[in-house]
Amino acid sequence: MRVHSIKTDNASVADKVALRRKATAELFTLRVLDLYAGENILWSHFNIERYYGVDIVPGKGKNLHGDCKRVISSLDLGGFNIIDCDSYGIPFDVILRIFENETLRKGTIVIYTAISNKMSAVSKECLKMFNLGHMRRKSSTLLAAKALDLFYAMLERQGVGMVHYSKIKGSFEKHYGYFRV
Repeated sequence: MRVHSIKTDNASVADKVALRRKATAELFTLRVLDLYAGENILWSHFNIERYYGVDIVPGKGKNLHGDCKRVISSLDLGGFNIIDCDSYGIPFDVILRIFENETLRKGTIVIYTAISNKMSAVSKECLKMFNLGHMRRKSSTLLAAKALDLFYAMLERQGVGMVHYSKIKGSFEKHYGYFRV
């Protein structure tokens, strides 16, 4: 897998919108599945043919209320050319479920936020995929320190050839990026 670093600090809505403009620059129409939709702010800056938001918090924006990790397998992804996973933490499980959904179309752009620190939890799906369950009890902080590496290893296993992202380091390491399925 090749990685291309992009320049943006993503400290503001404007930077997140700029990342989405870069990710979608070659698309004629935008059909967006926004899995952590919140107040629907990021995509309100675009001319969108179709928008479908999902958020776990009820009453936030114009969204389906639900846990995207649970609903993703029942959604028809074929009608979308962009899937946005602007989550807190590392969206390992939800992106893995996106790849497992048989309606996912080749060429779909997945935009993500992956945030980690040394105390972050590593998902059960990640531990299972890399056969690391036995290490969880012995050294969870060592696993947490490798969480972003494991996320990118999962993408590589799923056949992702190129990832574009920017990285911000502070008390948390944040990666804002996108790739094409």
